[in-house]
Amino acid sequence: MFIDARTLPEDTIIECDICIIGAGAAGITLARELIDQPLQVCMLESGGLDFDEVTQSLYAGENVGEPYYSLAEARARYLGGSTNFWGGWSRPLDEIDFQDRPWMPYSGWAFTKAELDPYYERAQKACGLGPYQYDFADWEEALKQRQLLPIPTSGDSLVTQVWQTIPPSHLRFGAAYRTQIEQASNINTYLQANVLEIATNDTAQSVTKLRVASSAGKEFWVAAKVFVLASGGIENPRLLLNSRQVQNTGLGNQHDLVGRFFMEHPILNSGKVQFPHHTNLYSRKDVPVDGTLLSTGLGLSSQVQEREQLLNFTIRFNPFLHEGLEALKRLSFRLQQSKNPDALQTILKDHRKIPQTSVIEDVGKVVVNLDRVVDKAYTKFFSNKSSAKKVANVCSTRLIAEQAPNRDSRITLSSDRDKLGLNQVKLDWRLSEIDRYTMKKSQQIIAAELDRFAENELTDNNIDWHSLRGSYHHIGTTRMSTNPRLGVVNEHCQVHGIDNLYIAGSSVFPTSGLSNPTLTIIALSIRLGDRLKTHLGGAVGAASSFVTIP
Repeated sequence: MFIDARTLPEDTIIECDICIIGAGAAGITLARELIDQPLQVCMLESGGLDFDEVTQSLYAGENVGEPYYSLAEARARYLGGSTNFWGGWSRPLDEIDFQDRPWMPYSGWAFTKAELDPYYERAQKACGLGPYQYDFADWEEALKQRQLLPIPTSGDSLVTQVWQTIPPSHLRFGAAYRTQIEQASNINTYLQANVLEIATNDTAQSVTKLRVASSAGKEFWVAAKVFVLASGGIENPRLLLNSRQVQNTGLGNQHDLVGRFFMEHPILNSGKVQFPHHTNLYSRKDVPVDGTLLSTGLGLSSQVQEREQLLNFTIRFNPFLHEGLEALKRLSFRLQQSKNPDALQTILKDHRKIPQTSVIEDVGKVVVNLDRVVDKAYTKFFSNKSSAKKVANVCSTRLIAEQAPNRDSRITLSSDRDKLGLNQVKLDWRLSEIDRYTMKKSQQIIAAELDRFAENELTDNNIDWHSLRGSYHHIGTTRMSTNPRLGVVNEHCQVHGIDNLYIAGSSVFPTSGLSNPTLTIIALSIRLGDRLKTHLGGAVGAASSFVTIP
């Protein structure tokens, strides 16, 4: 059932077997795995069922590193979390992403991809995706039948990478699974419930309870046998760092690792390519194939990554729009914003449209390029349908890369506090030399391959470093390692040194890989659910005892 925390009397104590902090992709997935189990589950969600700007403002923070989005707009704080605004692009991490790569410091997971494959398959089904097939060869014949052909590269240096897109029926977790969560007899979900502190025993080896406040400010407590922190790659470390009654540096932070190794998937514009034919396979998104929506990118094989000492990487091709048309699109977006009372929600739903220029600049570009704008409008409204649907063979390119773990790229607390009294975060996102080298060298490799059959402007001079931004993927701030000096959690996502505190989500990833993180978040949450069901099953009913899971 759903319970509005604002209706609870002050100092209420809620008791349960498992408490999940956060109701986004990780929290909802874990809760679904625990439905109908002999376990009482409490899930805490800071927001309500819908977007609320006041609650959203609790995400406010400061950026002091690479240019980044406003932290108050970088994720969503209501049921479903940031799945409310994502596009659903899904892909497992590659096998090389799990490996110890000598050219990448701090690389390597605590297990291989084979360990996660069964959970990826279950994640596919949970998300309504197609078969667990991400090799291009699995889809090549079906795509050829639709005249969607791969770029004719030579050798084995480049690979066509495949993404699947979650269908609308499963895309927004808050909407898709609301009824199931609400009707689960063993799950109580508290809305408008904000965790203020994770309290422990005197040795900080067990969590005893959570201090929680409703959005109205009334405080209450949650006691459980096991606690799972599932609030995202920024809020997870924030809560640990703010919980310092026993450990003055923050929970799980005895080796100064909480908040470090913040990673993103940096993206930037890099040039233009003119192909002798259309490139529908790479420029179209969500191509339907036997009920599955596919999208592709062009990346580097693992052999090339190893030979050239590169990180994982992809390049995407988008139909080229002249700057006048791009300016017109931005002006149109601004107009929509002005008419929309929920402008912030609109921005969050499609961050790629956020204008980076002024209105005066964009009006100027439209006027200077008026002939192109008029020609485009004529084609759209007066040309016959066949010509209007022709796909241009000129594409702009966008680079998307893995980021190497970097200790100095981190989340810390600022002296500013939110309206509930918690210290806000300070994000210092930093790139390493290998990150920039990967983008430059990878583009050179792809440009050399394209030179055989296409005209391209993929040179260092065309890389627009000023356009570099993140992908709204917050990774690595409570990283996994079997060694407590190298990670915050162990291979089971249990916080080192604390017997009943776990972390779910992309904050535990040791490396970011190339793929969008949500499918891996879901797979890891299913894996954690299996572990909790196995080890807690026989412990139900021990009202005041805490369970140590080896």
